[in-house]
Amino acid sequence: MDLNEPDARTSGDPGALHRGIWRHWGTPAAIYGTIVYASVVAAASGADDDRESAVRLLVLSLVSIVVFWLAHVYSTALGFQGDEQRAGDRIRDSIRHALGESGGMLEAAIVPSVPLLLAGLGVLEPDVGVALSLWLTVLMLALLGFSVFRLRGRPIMVCLLGAVVTASFGIVVILLKSALQH
Repeated sequence: MDLNEPDARTSGDPGALHRGIWRHWGTPAAIYGTIVYASVVAAASGADDDRESAVRLLVLSLVSIVVFWLAHVYSTALGFQGDEQRAGDRIRDSIRHALGESGGMLEAAIVPSVPLLLAGLGVLEPDVGVALSLWLTVLMLALLGFSVFRLRGRPIMVCLLGAVVTASFGIVVILLKSALQH
């Protein structure tokens, strides 16, 4: 079952809303974007513990994810255009397809950006903002891992294993940050 197919999202079954949410937040691009965003935050955050550094980190992280998103849109459009069945399609159709496939990468940056924004505004200490941002990515990855198996009707233990495996990518990023900065 392709969870991104229109009829899979709009059928009258109870999971339709969940699949609709999955269409934006649970795509491979969203998972990849979450990991990339966490990696940039982890690598770019340093010993500076002031509001200006939190703002710089937020801007750097957002610019980085936009660059990765543009590259993803471009490569997806090329791949779509290069498909033998779509050789006659317009480039506009390839770009529209790529934008639909890649939107989750940008959306994945929203939640972990909030603590960085709050740190930049002085509401949170910068180190707390960074830590919260990174742990939110772990939580997001766990939820995405759980959801994909749940939508497919897998037993709860398989869903939990999916959550642990997917979240482990974020945990590895946090461990790398700790290893690099201590």
